[in-house]
Amino acid sequence: MVRKLFLLSAVMLLSACATVSYRPGGVGASSADFIEVSDLCAKHSLRYDFDTIDDMVKIYGGDKEIRLILNSAAGYCNGKIFNLVKRPFYAAGKIFIPRQLEEIIFLNEDIYQRPVFAVKTIVIDPGHGGKDPGATSVSGMKEKDLNLKVAKYLEEELSRRGFRVFLTRSCDIFLELQERVEVARKRNADIFISIHSNSSESRRLNGLEVYYLTPNRLQSQSRALELARTRGLDKEFGRGDIPVAGEAILWDLLLTKNYSLSVTLTNTLYQFFKNMGFKIALPKRAPFYVLRLAYVPSVLVEIGYLSNHYEEKSLRKDYYQRQIAEAIALGVVSLNKRYSSYLASAGDIARKHDSY
Repeated sequence: MVRKLFLLSAVMLLSACATVSYRPGGVGASSADFIEVSDLCAKHSLRYDFDTIDDMVKIYGGDKEIRLILNSAAGYCNGKIFNLVKRPFYAAGKIFIPRQLEEIIFLNEDIYQRPVFAVKTIVIDPGHGGKDPGATSVSGMKEKDLNLKVAKYLEEELSRRGFRVFLTRSCDIFLELQERVEVARKRNADIFISIHSNSSESRRLNGLEVYYLTPNRLQSQSRALELARTRGLDKEFGRGDIPVAGEAILWDLLLTKNYSLSVTLTNTLYQFFKNMGFKIALPKRAPFYVLRLAYVPSVLVEIGYLSNHYEEKSLRKDYYQRQIAEAIALGVVSLNKRYSSYLASAGDIARKHDSY
């Protein structure tokens, strides 16, 4: 239901853009539509940071904190989510921001959209299985078995906290990669978490890693057009009366939103693992299939190196597996509370508006 409402609102918001060919990089961009981020900050006494890992622009100062992702319509301002008609982009060494942002954050335009994200249903994907054992430690521990044990502990932790949880596999069976991401679609999942274990020729490497989809593999606009042509909204969300051009815009918005939320979830998991004392690398980007083709916000967690003798000993212990599961569960809970507060704020705004 939430997704249907989101799609309907997106149609109304973006229908005027359905026939407009907008390309990041400044093609057709005008000073009436965009302002360079440094000029925006100078004009309003703000500062900005640009995170090249996440393609995220953070603009802040006074009581304002705005976060944007390059080539994404989604934005965040002081805990509220909004959608931009045009997208920020990078060209010739400069970052260009839609002037619409000034209306949103400085002219108090009430165009915040109701957040379309709340975690209720989660699909957990234990990597490998059946004829595919994955990595194997020197002592014979198979990745497929370890992934499944941690996934079941995670299922237990999340279910105990009130989430609906599904596993792509609950026993030692082989699944094609496409079958795994189809589970997320069929279960109408809000997030998709893939569990794997690492291995390396270097026996010294250890620690956890968390991955999200690399932006250059996102290709949201081309994927959106393909999805609009091959997978109608009636199949996905119960809507089949939108033209292909309109569907492409909706798919593009959905894909870029998923990317933004995947980055947020990855960073949240990183912080919880770190705070709980785990050794974990900074979040990384990768073009893994399960991240590239899942239709929901997705992350892949490498829970440790089976090739490291000392870490393998820890990974064998139930309490350690449960700690990994708990860290992931706490990260999901934190993310959900964060967006639940956005939903509450949006509801308050809507009620005040309706009372006028």
